[in-house]
Amino acid sequence: MAKSYTEELADWVSKRKAQRPRQDKNIVAFLAVKGDVKAALDAGYSMKTIWEHLHETGRIEYRYETFTLHVKRHIRAKPPAGKQVEQQEQSKPQAPAAATKPDQVQSELRKPPPPSVGGFTFNATPKKEDLF
Repeated sequence: MAKSYTEELADWVSKRKAQRPRQDKNIVAFLAVKGDVKAALDAGYSMKTIWEHLHETGRIEYRYETFTLHVKRHIRAKPPAGKQVEQQEQSKPQAPAAATKPDQVQSELRKPPPPSVGGFTFNATPKKEDLF
């Protein structure tokens, strides 16, 4: 007895899914060579040269555009903001808390706004003489 169209379609879909490459295998492959890529970039090699070598040697199998995306995201990206603040705080010399005077703090909070650069300045409260 012949298969119905839906059974035939289900078989085709299951075979098709098995043949499609997984997207996450690219990131796994990149993370495996991330140290080598970072070292090569620090040594002055171009991303194109690094990708060509890794691609020809079979260490990565994806396109150059994907490679550049991973380099930007995982090597050249800035660390998260929380880590930057922590690093900056650790690098600053610790001053005693008594050295900061309350008057200094108040004067810093009361700084005048920067001078405006000519042109139109919007004021939400109209002047009565301008309305008549």
